[in-house]
Amino acid sequence: MSAERKVLDHFHADARRFDAIYGEQKGAFTRFVDHVWRGVVRRRLDLALEKLEPLAGKSVLDVGCGSGRYCVAYALRGAARVVGVDFAPAMIGIANEIAGKAGVADRCQFRVGAFPEAVPEGGFDAATAMGFFDYVADPVRMVAAMRERARSTLVMSFPKAVEWRVPIRRLRFLALGCPLFLYTEGRARGVLTAAGVTDYEWIPLDRDYIVVARL
Repeated sequence: MSAERKVLDHFHADARRFDAIYGEQKGAFTRFVDHVWRGVVRRRLDLALEKLEPLAGKSVLDVGCGSGRYCVAYALRGAARVVGVDFAPAMIGIANEIAGKAGVADRCQFRVGAFPEAVPEGGFDAATAMGFFDYVADPVRMVAAMRERARSTLVMSFPKAVEWRVPIRRLRFLALGCPLFLYTEGRARGVLTAAGVTDYEWIPLDRDYIVVARL
């Protein structure tokens, strides 16, 4: 089984639990675990919104959109068109539900498929990929494809290879049979250079490096 298929199967099966990270209806223990181990998931969203403002009237592509939380947030901030792509059908199913409940389904389009094949070239003011490169074997190709499809801004996260939770995270994904790709600062910067991204802001955030690139 390919690495891509293993990632797809993992997130298709785990879609509801992953989306629950963003919810508030959970017990005290689950809230504690999410804050310590997965709190960066919500902080990444806040940072992406901050760096993309103003969003009014803009078009945004979200790569590896998962349950669509970023896409819905972009639309609620005024984005005119948001496209999210993810290869886990269960994630896209949840994304459509959330967009409908938020009243932004008319501005959010979700596609099941692999990036970049599932997304037409061009036509976006910005592109984001948060929590995506953790599971990507060829990051240079993906960053280059995002750069080709966006006109002004890229916001991306790269998971740190050196961080106190890394050993446990590696063991967990090994047990799940799901590939995990982690980055030193040098490797992440090398990916950006190889993909033609040279003008960017570098932000260490918890277990991630956040990159805000201006095109």
